Amino acid sequence: MDLALSGLAFPAATGFFQSIGDWAAEYGYLAIFLVVAGDGVFPILPGETSIVAGAVFAAEGDLTLWGVILVGAIGAVVGDSLAYWAGRGGAPWIRRSITRVAGEHRTRSAERMVQRHGPALVFTGRFLPGIRIGINMACGAGQMSYRRFLLFDIAGAICWSIQAALIGYFAGKAFADQIWVALVVALGVAGLVALFVIIRERRMVAREDALEAAEDRAATLSREHAEATSEETA
Repeated sequence: MDLALSGLAFPAATGFFQSIGDWAAEYGYLAIFLVVAGDGVFPILPGETSIVAGAVFAAEGDLTLWGVILVGAIGAVVGDSLAYWAGRGGAPWIRRSITRVAGEHRTRSAERMVQRHGPALVFTGRFLPGIRIGINMACGAGQMSYRRFLLFDIAGAICWSIQAALIGYFAGKAFADQIWVALVVALGVAGLVALFVIIRERRMVAREDALEAAEDRAATLSREHAEATSEETA
């Protein structure tokens, strides 16, 4: 890159992140809440990233750490509840619309896993963005009462919000007065955590697929054996 261009790009980038900090001081909590809540129904929204970024600004003094954690957790519960009630509504177009975003394969895998693991999956599901919406919809579709769902979802949302906020906060403290560096480092660490989660999530789905295939084979063999026995008896 030309030195003149790089000399312009660097202050432009730092100025951009500084303007984000000014914006966060005024709209930060509301923005975090809306993005995280929306992420519960539209997983393409950067819910965790908004908490990480908010915590960086908390380290700078624009927001407070506990405030970021609180609005992040509340937003998560609201978003998950929306998915739960969408599943409870049972309207085919609702499921089709949300499944189009999350993916049919992940949604079906999530529904099967809820049947096997129940409340524990609601807690861990907050850390599994790919199949989280499927888990919450399956619970709403009749797998779990809302009171029970809410209990485990609140616990998961609090833990999820705390871990995301701590990443941003400690990065912000480590790079005080260099908000753009803190953001880059915090989002980089969050990205590595997300990569680990995605790999783990895919393994979970693969195991569920293998288990379903084994059950289907067993059911087929059992049916064929029953038919053969019936013919011999006849």
